[in-house]
Amino acid sequence: MARRNHALDTAASPGRRRILQAALAGSALGPLAACSDGGTSSGNTDYTNTIRDGQAAIAQAMADTDTSSVSVALLDGQHVVWQEAFGVIDSANKQPVGINTLYNIGSVSKVFSAVAIMILVDRGLVHLDSPASDYVRDFRMLSPDFAKVTVRMLLSHTSGFAGANYSNIFTFEPILDYARNTQAILAGQHLKHTPGELAVYCNDGFTLAERVVEEVSGKPYSTFATREILEPLGMSLSRFPLAHYPAGSFAHALVGGTDQGQEFVNAYGSGGLSSTPSEMMNLAIMFLQKGEFRGRRILSAEAVAEMGRDQTGDVVLNPAPSWKWGLGWDQTDHPGMRAVGFSCWQKNGGTNFFGSDFFVMPGTGLAVMITGTSLAYGAGALAERILLHALVDQGSLKHLPPPLPTALPPIAATDPAVLGAIEGYYGSFEGVSRVARNDSGSVTLSRHESGQWINIASGLSYREDGWWSADGLPLSYRTSDNGPYRYLMMRVTAGSGHYQILLPYGQQIQAAPALPAAWRARLGKHWVLINEHESSTVFSAESPLFTLTEIADLPGYVQIDGRQPLLPDTAQRTRQFMKIPVNHGRDLYELIAQSQNGAEWLTFGGYHYQSLDSIPYAALGTQTVTIGADGYCQCLKTRGASTLTITGARAWRLFDSQWKALKFVQGTGSATLSADQNFFIMIHGEATSQAHVSLA
Repeated sequence: MARRNHALDTAASPGRRRILQAALAGSALGPLAACSDGGTSSGNTDYTNTIRDGQAAIAQAMADTDTSSVSVALLDGQHVVWQEAFGVIDSANKQPVGINTLYNIGSVSKVFSAVAIMILVDRGLVHLDSPASDYVRDFRMLSPDFAKVTVRMLLSHTSGFAGANYSNIFTFEPILDYARNTQAILAGQHLKHTPGELAVYCNDGFTLAERVVEEVSGKPYSTFATREILEPLGMSLSRFPLAHYPAGSFAHALVGGTDQGQEFVNAYGSGGLSSTPSEMMNLAIMFLQKGEFRGRRILSAEAVAEMGRDQTGDVVLNPAPSWKWGLGWDQTDHPGMRAVGFSCWQKNGGTNFFGSDFFVMPGTGLAVMITGTSLAYGAGALAERILLHALVDQGSLKHLPPPLPTALPPIAATDPAVLGAIEGYYGSFEGVSRVARNDSGSVTLSRHESGQWINIASGLSYREDGWWSADGLPLSYRTSDNGPYRYLMMRVTAGSGHYQILLPYGQQIQAAPALPAAWRARLGKHWVLINEHESSTVFSAESPLFTLTEIADLPGYVQIDGRQPLLPDTAQRTRQFMKIPVNHGRDLYELIAQSQNGAEWLTFGGYHYQSLDSIPYAALGTQTVTIGADGYCQCLKTRGASTLTITGARAWRLFDSQWKALKFVQGTGSATLSADQNFFIMIHGEATSQAHVSLA
């Protein structure tokens, strides 16, 4: 397929923080043209009611959230009883999606990584409780305990890795070396907790599992997974994004009216597979048949059982024991299905533009996969709804579960000790939140954003059930102490409203000693992200300019772009100090300052930032720019020119003085400038290549 010119300078995106949240938690609860094969069960159950309700719910969810397409499949035993696609592939041709249209399934890909590892376990080539470094022999980290990270920990989110390498994870062109780049980044990081101490969502564990498969099998992960999983399961459409897909085969997301084209998810083991709900039912059949598919054994029954076993029994910090991680599964006993008496394995997936959910119910023979071109249409809630109706049609459930009562317990007398326990500051990967008391004895939860406190929940009163809640709010809060850590716990009514889930929202943090002089000198300064490929969705999601700030009433910490609170350890490095299980403790990085080319640069996770004040001016005339040996883009600033022409670059971008993208060009191109304004230029190319910049 020809290379597609994407409007990378203007495309809309949900932004980084939304992506991180979507990669675990199901999006909120959505016709256009629909396509179905008219398939019905070859068994004895009539699923007409389930299908009609599902069709209406999906259409409503799509309309409510402006989701361009959704695809779904429902399985009973070995029969696909419903498969249907709603919406259009792209905005230009209005071609209806079909049941064979590919979608990015995001983190549902982790189930395939776990299957790949278990195939090697079955063959005696990998042992779950052996160190990952036994198989990836050049794997290193700064923490000596990296040698204690086992293969099991990679698949159960207990490794202690910081989280996810987001550098070039989502792009509009294929990036083929993401896994090895991630391993190189891990070599410069510390563990954020002792291996096995807690379970917190971690993409990099599955990327290293991808490397385990490669080293043990001697094949690229995509090749191994295709030959050993996809092909035996008859998943001939499913594939990894090694190149552009054939035109008309892949659903495009529409964001703000802009067609996003093909999104490449380059973390194959963590989130890179593209598939269809219909083909995912073949994987579900394999699980329901305890490792067999159409007479061929893919996994041993023991391997399937181990994947579906709760892996959190031995973790030390576990304030939310209802969250039962499996190997590759988010839940081995989904609370929504458990609330009506059934066991269920579940995996959610989110990318920049896609949301998916995959449920398998071993005891009933049911499975469902739903995927769509947004994060907002509510894949998880829709999947639950479909399964509940199917259980009723199947006769396994007498009636749909009623929603939980909405009336709150009476307000209890406010114990000063209880009030004092919940007051204070709480850190998480999202940033810093504060619980402050009101004159009435209630409390308000707020989050620090853009230098001010924004209310999240006001008028939370202490109730007789021991939770802080307010009329009209779906969330309740309380504290939980685990060893030396105090967590602000969040309780929310989920799914179809018939059950609640419990999550640690943040870890309580105290004011720290005054910032060292080196860190205080960095406050308010600006840095530019310079190691992203030109097709990275970061450039359509947000500005590449970032600022180092502090929180005035919580001294001792710094933040980069309002993210997690960072506690300085040395003059050049912050240190890990938060341990938050499940989701809000994910993606907690160290911030590193280092000198490069006579200027100070920052490293945060997989991102590298150049200080804004070190970007040189480009004078009038023609000059040659050489891309460095690291391949990072080269930045220039200019003023006083009316025209700009660049030749020899792979791609380049033009920004205004506030780093708002004005133009994106692949190859040679020109732009008209205002001579009285400042502009910034970002030039991309191969390492050591040269581009020529002409200003007149």
